[in-house]
Amino acid sequence: MMKETPTYPLPLGVCILLFCVCIVSANAGAVLPHAPLNWIGAGRHDTQPIPLGAGMPAMVGAPEQARAWTPLKSRPGEATHAWSEREFADWPTQGKVTAPRILMAKLAAGRDIEAVNRYLQEAAPWSGAGSNWLLFKGDYDFTLVSLTTILYLFGNIPDLLYPETVRHLLDVLLTEEGDTPLVTAPFTFGLVLDTENHHLMTEGSRYLKNQWLRTYGTEEERSNPMYVNRANGLGGWLSEYLDLMIREGVYEFNSDPYSGYTLQALLNLEAFPESPILRRKARYLLDIMNLQYSLGSLELRRNPPFRRRYEKADSAVLNDDPHAAFMYTWLQYTPQGVPEKWNYGRYSGHALLAELMPYRLPEKVATWTLNKSDDYFVRFGRGPSACPELYSGGPGYLLSAGGANRGFRSHIVARPITLFLSDGATKIQDCIHIRGKGPWFTWNNTGIYRHFACANGLVHIPRHMKAAAAEGDWRIFAPETPSRLLIAVYDDSRVGLIALFPKATQPPQVLLEALLATNPDPAQLENQFITPDGTVLEYEPDAPKGTWILKSANGRELEQAYDAWPQFEGDIPSLSFAR
Repeated sequence: MMKETPTYPLPLGVCILLFCVCIVSANAGAVLPHAPLNWIGAGRHDTQPIPLGAGMPAMVGAPEQARAWTPLKSRPGEATHAWSEREFADWPTQGKVTAPRILMAKLAAGRDIEAVNRYLQEAAPWSGAGSNWLLFKGDYDFTLVSLTTILYLFGNIPDLLYPETVRHLLDVLLTEEGDTPLVTAPFTFGLVLDTENHHLMTEGSRYLKNQWLRTYGTEEERSNPMYVNRANGLGGWLSEYLDLMIREGVYEFNSDPYSGYTLQALLNLEAFPESPILRRKARYLLDIMNLQYSLGSLELRRNPPFRRRYEKADSAVLNDDPHAAFMYTWLQYTPQGVPEKWNYGRYSGHALLAELMPYRLPEKVATWTLNKSDDYFVRFGRGPSACPELYSGGPGYLLSAGGANRGFRSHIVARPITLFLSDGATKIQDCIHIRGKGPWFTWNNTGIYRHFACANGLVHIPRHMKAAAAEGDWRIFAPETPSRLLIAVYDDSRVGLIALFPKATQPPQVLLEALLATNPDPAQLENQFITPDGTVLEYEPDAPKGTWILKSANGRELEQAYDAWPQFEGDIPSLSFAR
């Protein structure tokens, strides 16, 4: 028989103290109050404004609103067609994500309309909004965000979404309305901030329900000041929240699965609010996130550091994240299209959303995602509670830094430094990479510079790659693709190095001899590397977290304190978010 875990009641004094703290922490008017015990949650923590950086493109104008689905403009896409053919899912057990998306796809494809409406009219909320945890069954906001999309895409087309179904959505299924945002996680007594994706899904859905009732509701609803977002404070709160994300960066960056739900919530806010300010800010956040994906990926494969979840630290798959599904779909709508060999893994539900929602990629973002036409080096600052992302890319290759965990509360997973080639490899063991010394949470895998990577661990070489030249601890590789790229690898017990030589004209053996000539002392390679053309890089493989491993380039000191880096620094000219 399983042993029961004992529980202990809190002393009366502690209960009174907690009650007082709850009252103090309930500070009305703040977008995100700094709850005293926020360190025990997964919400935004220890953040501060981060300059956008000179390279960050400017915000563009607000998009046109897309109030209703217009089937004459578009036939169902691949994901819409596939999801529309699925059987109806069980609402109590699959109402979180799967069931609403099946309904959405069927409506978009004009399939099983009567059954969809009957299904929705019989449905009831299966839980509450906000984070799910031991004392509260939550996560209903995952349902809210999709039901809100259904309402706005089809709510004004009575042949698709019947008026009585719309009424059931508003009266029963869309549970959040009014003026009070759900800032802290339910039943945490105001002490633990809820997470970014929950804030966006819940409050975006609340805002859009208010707006619908104000515009299309009964006479009583249209005259109820509770639904006037500009007057009740919710519009201002949501606008400030988007400002916070722009100023401090997306908190749950690169998260699998949460970034997919952040994108979904932002797609609603980019399309449906009457406020052009909200739509413009939501589009800007989408554009920024997609630009970062574009420059930090190669052929829809990537391996960046990410915030949340620790159990994914051992993931070896490089093309199975939610953001890739959105990008794959958006790229299909560009003049270039998307190569057939590219795929995005298992997140077809996000591809469905990308097909149905009006957002499309800026021209430059799509171009850089599809084709790394020139060499580039970029840094994305993430602030003091996080770690930066660094990428050195070019035609057919991408060097990706792995970042650093910043303590348990940071929820950041550090990844190996990874070299991607245009060879289609989708498992990390099939890529050259450096894991770092010790367990992943001790790494400071920020050692990326232009055409160069270093860390305090051994360099992993895939079994299928054979050195074209080797001597001592040096090996030179000449992959079939991209052509004319030579890869120099050095490692010993103290340091691992990767140096790239794009458009190389010399044979591998000649490059090896040149590297041996410019770096004759193995002890020197612990902290300094000299390229055959005389470029001198100094680095500190065991640099503490918060410090960039690179120290100087050709005698010029580099800004090592990466907590203060702007959100975007790079050498790519003429980036813009124009469409």
